[in-house]
Amino acid sequence: MLQWLQKIVLPESIFKGSHDDRRRSLLKYILLLVGACSLPFYFINHPDYDHTSNLIGTAGFWSLLLLLLLRVPYLLIAHATLLWSITYVAYLASMTGGINSPVLVWITAATLPAVLLLSRMAALSWVIVAFSTNMILLIISKYGLVNSDINMANEVMAWTVANKLFVSGLAMYVVFVTERMHRIQVAEMDQSNAELEQTHQALLRAQAHKDEFIAAVGHELRTPMNAILGLNGILRTELSANAEDAKVVDHIRRSTEQLLQVVNDILDFSQLQAGRLSLHEDEFALRETLAKLLSDYESKAQIKGLTIHLEAAAVHHMWVKGDRQRLLQVLRNLLDNALKFTATGHIDVRAQPVGGGVLFEVQDTGIGIAADRHKQIFNGFEHADVQTNRQYGGTGLGLSICERLVSLQGGTIGVSSVQGKGSRFWFQLPLRSVAMKEARAAAEMMRILADKPIQVLLVDDNAVNLLVARMMLKKCFPKANIVEASSGADALEKLNAQIFDLALMDMIMPEMDGMQVTQALRTTFPAPICDIPVLALTASANPVDHDRCLASGMNDVVNKPLDEQQLMAKISNALSSHAMRSQA
Repeated sequence: MLQWLQKIVLPESIFKGSHDDRRRSLLKYILLLVGACSLPFYFINHPDYDHTSNLIGTAGFWSLLLLLLLRVPYLLIAHATLLWSITYVAYLASMTGGINSPVLVWITAATLPAVLLLSRMAALSWVIVAFSTNMILLIISKYGLVNSDINMANEVMAWTVANKLFVSGLAMYVVFVTERMHRIQVAEMDQSNAELEQTHQALLRAQAHKDEFIAAVGHELRTPMNAILGLNGILRTELSANAEDAKVVDHIRRSTEQLLQVVNDILDFSQLQAGRLSLHEDEFALRETLAKLLSDYESKAQIKGLTIHLEAAAVHHMWVKGDRQRLLQVLRNLLDNALKFTATGHIDVRAQPVGGGVLFEVQDTGIGIAADRHKQIFNGFEHADVQTNRQYGGTGLGLSICERLVSLQGGTIGVSSVQGKGSRFWFQLPLRSVAMKEARAAAEMMRILADKPIQVLLVDDNAVNLLVARMMLKKCFPKANIVEASSGADALEKLNAQIFDLALMDMIMPEMDGMQVTQALRTTFPAPICDIPVLALTASANPVDHDRCLASGMNDVVNKPLDEQQLMAKISNALSSHAMRSQA
């Protein structure tokens, strides 16, 4: 019986569906119950009013119920219900004692559903209406406009008690519904939070898989490019006498470098998004670095009929300490954009000391950028507009990477441009100036090492990579004696048979990788063999891999494709640091 009654007055439809569906269902059962509560008073005796009003009241509530079932707008029915309830109660109160009438408790009960059915402001408005109704009844009772005497006859007691009971029941009904709704909402929120947590964990796993995939693909792409670019240099030297052949070789190099830049952009953007890209500082001559960079772009500019100028007199004798590779990466991205979007005119590159750093500028006479796109242009995958993307192509990552790399180095970047009149990109980096004496000492160390017959162990399981690394080492250090090993076990045998000044170790090899070889060298070999500098060779751009190399005992990391200047600098630093430690 109780279950049957619960299904009638507390059906599951009140607690299911959307918020609006729940409120509509609740209003439907409130109208049903209030109409049902009004009907018995037609049969309970009270001599002071016409009991036909109870039938009219019930008819009013059930008529509103019918309109609600006919899909009349919910809010209209809710307000009409409250208006009809207060009007009905006010009439009965005026006939049964005015402000002292027992029926006035229904005024309070009428405002309770407003909290569940309407917005806060709407519910507050109806509370004010109910209070105002009480005040009006108080005034008209005070001035005798209605009879404020309460009929205490025994025959009226049942009517009074029934009012109290029905109001208490309705109040309990509203409270019970509210409490159950709250429990259901909390349960739904807990379930939603659990689902969100599952989704979050799934996204983290997907992100990890994506990072692993990108790192693996990047490694597999960069490894053969190391061979292509390395052998391209040799081929260029061999064919330099034939202009046509040299031109073909240059095209191969430019295409490979373009592909390498796309790969690097994707890898760097992924690392920057994950916050895992780290900086590697070294000392370098600023103007010489800029001049060498622009020399690589002169032929590209000439093909398009453009001229390219360097204005760096202010930093002519300036040596700085910073991440040279990341500085060049930012400048390359800006120069690539300048070349891409400039059909006629010139490109100017400037560098000058400002405050505690250096200001760099790349200015062109290209198509320019609309003023409303200046802020968005540094966002990932952004282009000036759709037509620009279709016409000029590109990944849309270059400027976003520039902005993030500059920020990573503690600098700022910006653009000033007028559409159709060119663009000026600028960025400022807090590069630290290095004393000329120290800078010259580093350069002198490179020169001395280039003339010394240093003993180098070169370890890589890829024959082509061995060939490329050997040729670059011979170019940088002509008198070096280079011994090759094609596996980790082979490297340990050669380390046991001969004393080396330096080892260049590929990070990833089958059976025993470069990190395991280095750990074995550091822990099982006697001094001074166990202390020789070891540089990792890797095509991985993941900082985590770099950290693993250093944690294994390697002294530094050299990235593939190999860069001649970076290779010389890292070998010189490693050998000079080792010499200082040995003397100490």
